[in-house]
Amino acid sequence: MKRTIDEEEERKLLQSILEDDWDDKDIKIYQLLRNNGRMTDTEIAEKLDMSITTARRRRTKLEEEGYIYLMALLVLQAVGVAYADTIVKINPKASLQELNKFIAEAVANPRIYEVTQYIGKRALLFRFYEKNMERVSKHINEFLLGNRLVQDYEIYPAVSSPKAWNSITEKYYEEKFNKYRDEEKG
Repeated sequence: MKRTIDEEEERKLLQSILEDDWDDKDIKIYQLLRNNGRMTDTEIAEKLDMSITTARRRRTKLEEEGYIYLMALLVLQAVGVAYADTIVKINPKASLQELNKFIAEAVANPRIYEVTQYIGKRALLFRFYEKNMERVSKHINEFLLGNRLVQDYEIYPAVSSPKAWNSITEKYYEEKFNKYRDEEKG
């Protein structure tokens, strides 16, 4: 069984959020590809009762506009990798150019799995990963200590990520989710 959230509930949410940009077919294409990034245009066309040309054109448009991006997702806890989220407070005296350079360095760092920049805050989130937590801490400190852009940072070692990139990532939580959903439906 593929681990995903309730697709009908998600579809309604996305319709309300993306009503000006996406129609129901775009949302369904996204959901199909999220659940199986290897799905062909022919398979999409069959599932959505449209021509292959239409499926390809719509999928390509979503990709070209940057709305969807097909990739492999490394599920860190599934492969037994240690990881930690690090909230980094940026020195208020840092220029925008310095901040952008720092973010580019973080993006290029192979031990940083995710970089998130927050609006209106001089803060970033970096998700570091490594073989064990000792090595995670070592690389976090090497990257951040002594950097004049870093005012402060806090490290939050992660235990698990039950949901990432809009997919349920752990069998345990998939079973809990399915049980909860079944109870809600009556």
